[in-house]
Amino acid sequence: MRHLLRIADLDRHELRFLLDRADHFKARPLAAPGLLRRRTVLMYCTRPCARIRVPIETAVARLGGTPLHAGPGTRGRGREGRLGEPSQVIGAYTALVVLQISDDAEAVRFARAAHVPVLNALTDDHHPLQTLADLMTLREHLGDLRGRKLACVGPASNVTHSLIEAVALTGLTLAVAAPEDAGPDPAVLARAEEAASGGGGKVIVTPDPYEAVKEADAVCTGAWPVSTAATAALAPYRVTADLLAAAGPDPIFLHHLPLRRGAEVEAVVVDGPASRVLAQAANLLPAAQAVMEALLTNRLAASR
Repeated sequence: MRHLLRIADLDRHELRFLLDRADHFKARPLAAPGLLRRRTVLMYCTRPCARIRVPIETAVARLGGTPLHAGPGTRGRGREGRLGEPSQVIGAYTALVVLQISDDAEAVRFARAAHVPVLNALTDDHHPLQTLADLMTLREHLGDLRGRKLACVGPASNVTHSLIEAVALTGLTLAVAAPEDAGPDPAVLARAEEAASGGGGKVIVTPDPYEAVKEADAVCTGAWPVSTAATAALAPYRVTADLLAAAGPDPIFLHHLPLRRGAEVEAVVVDGPASRVLAQAANLLPAAQAVMEALLTNRLAASR
C-alpha cells in the first residue's frame, strides 16, 4: 500500500514518473476513463479550499469515479475528534481517500491504519500535490530541472517545505528568502540538505530577497497573512517588477494561490508576460490524475 503524504515519500524515479504521467494526462485528459468506474473517492476536509477541491473532483470524474465529501461535522470521528479509527471502515467503501486537514500527524495516523491509498491534498506543513503542479509548470517552460534555480520569496509555507524536499529528487537549486522568524522548518531543511548532498540539488535560505532571486530561472511566492501589520512587515518580500528584473534573463513567475495584488505581488508582475500562474493552477488537475492513477494501480514501485 502506497500513500502520498509528502514529496519525501517519493524517490527521484517515482517523481519523474508522476511528472511524465501528469504531462500525459494534460495531453489526453480522458486517458483512463474507467479506472474509478463505479467507485468512490472520499475527500475529507477540515481546511476546505475550492482551488484544490475543484481539480480533485474533476480528476475523479475524468477517471470515472464519484467524489464524496466529509468534514468535521460528519459522525464517526473518535471522541477526541481524530480520524484514526474510521480509516479502516472507510476503506471498505472507497477506493482512495484525499485529505485536506491541518494536522500532519493526523494524516500519518490515518494513512497507517487505512486499507486504501491516501493522498495529502493540503496540510499545514506539506503540499505535495501543489508541488507536483509547480514542477510540472517549471518543466514545461524550462525543460530539465537539473541546474535550474527557483527562488521562493516570502514566509515559508507548506509548499515551501514540499519544494525543499523536491530539491534532492530534481537537482533543482531552491533559494528561499524569508524573514528570520518565518523561515522553513529546520527539521525539513536538515533532512532535505542531507538528501541533496551529492545529488546536484541545493537549498539556500537567506533573509535577502535580491540575493535569493539572483540568476533565478523562476520566482514564486504565496499568500501572506491577511493583516495590515503583516503586509507592512513583509513589504521587502513583495515580488515587484524590480525584484523580478534582478533575476536571470526572462524568469517566469509562479504564485501559490490565492493572491492579493499589491500585497505579496505587484499587479504588473502577476498580470505580465512572465506570469505562469494560470498554467500553474491548471496543472493541479493532471497532477491529481497522475497521482491517483499511480496510487490505485501501484505503478510507483514499478517505475523504479
